[in-house]
Amino acid sequence: MSQPLKKSVVNLYGLPSFGFQTLVTIEVMFFAAFLTDFVKLPLALVSTILLATSLVDILAVPTSGVILEKSNLKWGKYRSWLLVGPPVAALFYILQFTQLGGSATVTALIIFAGFVVSHLVWNTFYAAHISLNNAMTLDRGERISMASNRGMFNALGTLAFTYFGVKAITSIGVAVGNPVLGYTYMAAITGCIMIACNWIYFVLTKDYAFNGCAAPAGKAADKMSVAEMLKQIVVNPPLMGLMIVELGRYLGRFIIFGMAFYYFKYVINDLPGMALFMTGLTVVNFLSAMIAAPIAKRLGEKNTYMIALSLLVIGLLIVWIMPLQATAFKIIMLLAYIGYGLPDSLGVAMYSATSDYGEWKTGKNARGFVMSLISFPIKISIFVRSMIIAAVLSSVNYVADMAVTPELIQGIKNGFSLYPAIIIIVGLLLMFKMYSLTPKRMEEMSAELAAKRQTTNTQA
Repeated sequence: MSQPLKKSVVNLYGLPSFGFQTLVTIEVMFFAAFLTDFVKLPLALVSTILLATSLVDILAVPTSGVILEKSNLKWGKYRSWLLVGPPVAALFYILQFTQLGGSATVTALIIFAGFVVSHLVWNTFYAAHISLNNAMTLDRGERISMASNRGMFNALGTLAFTYFGVKAITSIGVAVGNPVLGYTYMAAITGCIMIACNWIYFVLTKDYAFNGCAAPAGKAADKMSVAEMLKQIVVNPPLMGLMIVELGRYLGRFIIFGMAFYYFKYVINDLPGMALFMTGLTVVNFLSAMIAAPIAKRLGEKNTYMIALSLLVIGLLIVWIMPLQATAFKIIMLLAYIGYGLPDSLGVAMYSATSDYGEWKTGKNARGFVMSLISFPIKISIFVRSMIIAAVLSSVNYVADMAVTPELIQGIKNGFSLYPAIIIIVGLLLMFKMYSLTPKRMEEMSAELAAKRQTTNTQA
């Protein structure tokens, strides 16, 4: 692992993430609407499905980490999942956007089954892809560059779907005379894109298939119980601090996105401008990813993360305090969103560092499990977001198209900006205390781990 990675491996590290984002954005944007307005399930049944799938999605994260740690397929412990996982996930994802069965209950069960299997499988190969950042190289610079490239591909995947996919769903539905099939066919199309992206990177990483593996290909991996995996969290303060601040960051983002409709409609009276604004946020995310690597290499990941996220907090507080017109609001939020985009491009490299810390401290390599936890704050924040938004709307007795009052405006501003700012500030304070991995400390750990792995390989 002492040789530098090929440029293609570093520069295209985010390619699987591009495919994944084109796929998952259908669900993020339209799953609830698909259930209510297209499959036309009863609202009570839709609520049950949304709650059940949210809980399943949370549980799927640690479960996929355990699966990843316990498996060791012949094409490389982590790399193999890029080959075998995507087709299975894509197949069941299509079922998630179908209307099969003779009754609403049967249709709901099929959709739920498609959700459960597709999410469990994709959480596993997603974690495997993330783990390659840690497994293929110990070089901090390469890890940061790969993480930054992943951030760019993430943004491009979301942008590609929002620009092409949304229109395509409607067009396909009209062409085949069935709006439901617009979603079904688009799930299949994006599934094929996702498979292709993962398979391309599978081929590119052939020379690094067994880097960082603790056992020969096809052999049983090092025995590690579930309890030992969970212990990796408890004994790893940097990991806990990172997960907490990531929870705050994602929760802030999802609340902002969830409250945007109400802010544009009632506070700045510019609902038509919301679509362009949301696209602008994606563009800012992409541009932030482009500059993340050089800044992090110079300032360090923790410093870059905290300074950037502080920028987002400042922007949110300005929006909360000042009475802004639509144009001023958009400019401030687009600038502040750089503070979200920079950390978004550093997460993989920072989780890699916490994985090294866990191995350095315990002597056990739980890379797959630790790296799978990158999705955990996302799942929790999505679940909590819904409760917070519901509480905000209830606090102002919201009903559709209600009259604009000072109380309504203040309530929406609190939900959009004040509450996310508070949540992020708490996360930053905990991260400052718990995430102790400086560039110098990581360099020392990497040298020790490289020496230990070299000794293990020699003895083997």
